[in-house]
Amino acid sequence: MKLRYSRILTLAVATALLASMVMASPTPVTAQTTHKIVLDISHGQLDDHPGYSTQIDAYFAGNLTEMGYEVVWADAGINASILENADALIIGSIFGPNTGFLASEISAIENWFDDGEKLLWVGYDSDFTSSTSGQWILDNATMILEAVGSHVYGEPVSVEDSESNVAGGAYRPVANETSDDSFVADIVAGVSKVMMHGPTCLYGSDSDTPGENVSAVALETETIENVYPLLYYSAAAVIKEGDPTLEGFVHSLDETGSFVAASLEVNPTTKNSIIVSGSRPYGGYHPMIDFQYEEEVFQGFEFCLQAIEFAFDYAAPTTTTTTTTTTTTTTTEAPDLLLYGAIGIGAVVVLVIIVVIARRK
Repeated sequence: MKLRYSRILTLAVATALLASMVMASPTPVTAQTTHKIVLDISHGQLDDHPGYSTQIDAYFAGNLTEMGYEVVWADAGINASILENADALIIGSIFGPNTGFLASEISAIENWFDDGEKLLWVGYDSDFTSSTSGQWILDNATMILEAVGSHVYGEPVSVEDSESNVAGGAYRPVANETSDDSFVADIVAGVSKVMMHGPTCLYGSDSDTPGENVSAVALETETIENVYPLLYYSAAAVIKEGDPTLEGFVHSLDETGSFVAASLEVNPTTKNSIIVSGSRPYGGYHPMIDFQYEEEVFQGFEFCLQAIEFAFDYAAPTTTTTTTTTTTTTTTEAPDLLLYGAIGIGAVVVLVIIVVIARRK
């Protein structure tokens, strides 16, 4: 009788332990789809303060790699070869009057983007007058965006802020307001301050006639279908003219307001995404990914990573199916805690009943 009781007790204990193991099993990790990201450095993006930009850009690329992405630095121009199998092309603002985009590069970008499920990020700069900036940067960024049918462009102005800036530099305004649209909540989550070094603001326009006053609108006051402002400057931001020969299309000299600093445009048909920013996301001196300047801490780094993740998921959303296709990522749903809780409780009850019966015998 003691032997039988011992066997029954052993069986009951084993059952309870098995149930507890099932309940304690970790939630399976979602598989990460590999995406190829091309970062352009063939148009002078690293020439402004190369030592500084190399360090922070390398850190940025390292984080993208740890997230499971393939990062490719385009240092010999943009063409079909470098864009082959690429899911994203990110272009920081160009630097230098002899580093503009060739017509063949614009065509390669357009053809690549037409395939769909792509992210294109184009960074602008202010119209600051010098041999390395001004109209040259603005024109190149606009040519690229016009080719892919964008409805957002950078203004040929400068944005300054005497109140919300970095280290007392009005030309280093902080984008400290974010969108409250639930559609882009994942992009701006946890973001409260992004440094925009020497930037411009954005405006909306018909892609067939970018810049024409008949189609240009202020994004902070007007709505364009499928266009979502992401970051705004503070209400103390003011429009300045670095180049007096240039004028904004919808924003005027000395105008103040929470102008749009970065935006997202999506295409529900092609699943393409376009991000336009008034400053360079990487490259040069203190890009958007900079996370600290002296004692101030920023979330531009997180903003850029989250924006990239969002675009990839928009193009090919993660699903909870049990098979993997070219456009979905296989995942396993988290354990049903109620079900496993019931199993555990049931095992304990069975254990008690078995022990009681065994003792009676």
